[in-house]
Amino acid sequence: MKPDAIPHASGTGYWGFLRREPFLLSFGLFFAFLSSFGQTFFISLFVPFFLSDLSLTGAGFGSLYSGATLLSALVLPWVGGWLDRVRLTRFSGGVVGLMALSALLLAVSWNLAVFFVALVGIRLSGQGLASHTALTAMARYSGRNRGKALGLANLGFPLGEATLPLLVTGCIALAGWRETWALVGVSALALFGPLGVSLLRRSGVVLDPRAVREEERAGDKRKGQVAGGETAGTFRRQALQDFRFWLVLPAMLLPSFWATGLFLYQTRIAELKGWSLTLMASSFVVFALTRIATALLAGSTMDRLSARMVFPLSLLPLGLGFILLMVHDAPWIAYAFMASLGATMGMSATLQTALWAELYGIRHLGAIRAMMGSLMVLSTAASPVLTGFVLEGGPGPGDRVGLEGLLWGATISVAVGTLLALGILARRRTGPPTSAHP
Repeated sequence: MKPDAIPHASGTGYWGFLRREPFLLSFGLFFAFLSSFGQTFFISLFVPFFLSDLSLTGAGFGSLYSGATLLSALVLPWVGGWLDRVRLTRFSGGVVGLMALSALLLAVSWNLAVFFVALVGIRLSGQGLASHTALTAMARYSGRNRGKALGLANLGFPLGEATLPLLVTGCIALAGWRETWALVGVSALALFGPLGVSLLRRSGVVLDPRAVREEERAGDKRKGQVAGGETAGTFRRQALQDFRFWLVLPAMLLPSFWATGLFLYQTRIAELKGWSLTLMASSFVVFALTRIATALLAGSTMDRLSARMVFPLSLLPLGLGFILLMVHDAPWIAYAFMASLGATMGMSATLQTALWAELYGIRHLGAIRAMMGSLMVLSTAASPVLTGFVLEGGPGPGDRVGLEGLLWGATISVAVGTLLALGILARRRTGPPTSAHP
């Protein structure tokens, strides 16, 4: 075990950190990419085939998908908490195994009951557990380079969004949708699982959470401390009793909440603004590039200043984007808004896990992150309901008024979320101990 593989490493630049910990960082990037197989953008590529082969209506599939998403969100806190008690290699292998089984079930689903079970599994293993594993591992094992580790790992999400749609559509055209899901399942078992375990074993980090806790206790004894700093992790129920949790919660939920609703109804927004679908599609390139750049920038900035200092600013680009979207219809506004959304998404994804580690330590970081992931999935399930109610009333001037009202509400929510998050800078500690290593 390398001494600097536990959470007390000194800070360094991106290139130096990448050269020193290539296997650990590759694992984070790899598992973030792996989460793509359970994300909405990936599953949506198969929707026309689901509808035709399983005799589903659009509304019927939407109900099944929402139900599967909500069920996976309810299970996530329980399963995700195992990451604090089970060896990382074993937990990662279980995530990949569940993903493979779910993909193979989708490939052979012969009725709606099997289809629903497979959807729950692929959403839980992909959107929930794969991303949860990647980000928790980066925060737990990277010490003062936590921001850079999270920034690099978060590149796996836009990498999947940029590469998989083209590959999947080609595979469906050549072989069929069932065969494509079968390929996902076989690849998970034969490639993704062994590769992930190999990267972890070569990384030199402490794979057993119990050994991590012993290292923390030993470090405290060497420093003459009984407890405190990053060794004073807290359970979820303790975090819920801490007022700081509720201060930052809105700012953590708002980016995904608004992105889900606006992405789902992007064609309606384009219609109301007078934009072409080609313009909207091209703006996603700007979104991805901005998300990558700000994820890396936020990571290095956080390592210098702490996540607690930087996180309250993460909603500001999104607020600016909402204002621009309200006041003008020029085509360049589409690019400006997607850049602002990408900036907030990149910053938020990098800073959130690091903020939990700073506030509550790393001992129960998996449990706290899993609870937060569940809350986020629940919030994104509510977003399409609100957005659709406002925007899908049929053509007419009232819909334009509805869009402006929606954007006003979004802007106000961003302002309130920012003000609340700023409270963690001024408020004295009221709950569990904060991290000694920002």
